Amino acid sequence: MTEETANANACCDENRSFSKAALFSLALALLMPTLGVSITNVALPELAARFHASVATVSWVVISYLASVTTFIIGAGVLGDIWGRKPLLLLGVGIFSFASLLCAISGNLWLLIAARLVQGFGAAFILSQTLALASVAFPKAKVGSAMGLLSTTAAIGTALGPVVGGGLLHVFGWQSIFWLLFVMGGVSFTVCALFIPNEQLKFSATVKQYDVIGTLLLGLSCLLYALSVTAHSTKLSVSGTVLFMLAIAVFTVFLISQRKRRFPLINLAFFQHKLRNLTLAANFLVDAVAMSTLVVGPYYLTYGLGLSVMEIGMLMAVGPVVAACSGYPSGKLVDLIGVKRVMLLGLLQLIVGVVCFAWLPVQFGVYGYIAALFILTPGRQLFLTSNHTFVMSSATNQEKGLASGILNLVKNLGLMTGASVMVAVFVSQLKNENIALATQQDLGAAFTSTFLLAGAVIGVSLISIYLFSANNAEFK
Repeated sequence: MTEETANANACCDENRSFSKAALFSLALALLMPTLGVSITNVALPELAARFHASVATVSWVVISYLASVTTFIIGAGVLGDIWGRKPLLLLGVGIFSFASLLCAISGNLWLLIAARLVQGFGAAFILSQTLALASVAFPKAKVGSAMGLLSTTAAIGTALGPVVGGGLLHVFGWQSIFWLLFVMGGVSFTVCALFIPNEQLKFSATVKQYDVIGTLLLGLSCLLYALSVTAHSTKLSVSGTVLFMLAIAVFTVFLISQRKRRFPLINLAFFQHKLRNLTLAANFLVDAVAMSTLVVGPYYLTYGLGLSVMEIGMLMAVGPVVAACSGYPSGKLVDLIGVKRVMLLGLLQLIVGVVCFAWLPVQFGVYGYIAALFILTPGRQLFLTSNHTFVMSSATNQEKGLASGILNLVKNLGLMTGASVMVAVFVSQLKNENIALATQQDLGAAFTSTFLLAGAVIGVSLISIYLFSANNAEFK
């Protein structure tokens, strides 16, 4: 072996280990905002008792975080494209960690809610930059694996949240939840600063004129939409319909402003890629259906099968655990056989899983519920991993942050929509408005029809993507 060959091999080994360290750093950073979503849910009853607040008021501890992420996610992604993704990731980790400290020392509920709002702002930077950095830091043949690992990390964070939060709450009290996130932030900041490579940005000076007005308009429209789909559970004085119409109006103004501005927040040419638009729409529907399993499922488990809270909690962890196990293999499969095959396979398996979810729990109870999740969840991971790979790979280097922001925005909107609309569909099919008084037969019929409808919606997405991609050489 020549000296040049040995040096080249050593360099390749160094780059390979560095890439693994960078990917681990991104995964650690991503773990925080995903934990931030689920770890506080278990503490809501304790917070209600501690601050003598109503359930509707305490729910803002969760809603403020989600609304903040949804509001700022696009702007955070675009800022990463302009000022550098690593600096913006570190900024996000710093803000998230500082906000966690504020949460831990909050003396009243409204300070806690305000701190959660700031925490969501930091989470928006983390979420928008992790996918963007992964898509540019690794060769195209390895992007699928990177996306799969990040998808697995997100699922692990969601699964661990209730377990870790419950344990900390039982032993140390609710403040310990936020102290944990604060410590994780410090560790993540150090690791990311050390192992994520610095970018050499060579963008033109024109993109540095950031569209503040566009950011405010888009953020306001997203916030109004988030409030509209959660209005029924938060007892707002304004109806959800009015808030939704206001969201549409503000979003229309945003689109007009983007067409007229010389340097818009979002270059609307990004949405001229019709196949990518279809996959984003499918992403919205898939996340809405996935969330519906988490919010409609417990109603049937409680009133239809008569399970205890502890039993329901254990069952609710099945989906995230299966997702965590199937995320990375999904990414490897994308690298092996291509985005198109995995995406179509994922949608097909998801349809089968949703149909099984509609039928098996009603026929076989808990065992049917678990079996359906073992079919449905890997299908969702196959789709999400391939979709994220396709969207990020089809974006130019100057659009990576924007693409990552849009993916996360679509996800959040889908989750909120699923939590609202699918519950409304389920309840609307019950003969008795009080779900606790509904018969087991009525509950089963409503549960089955709700998820058969969800399966039909995913089927439309599968057919649309298959037909539109038939002659698309880019989609392989």
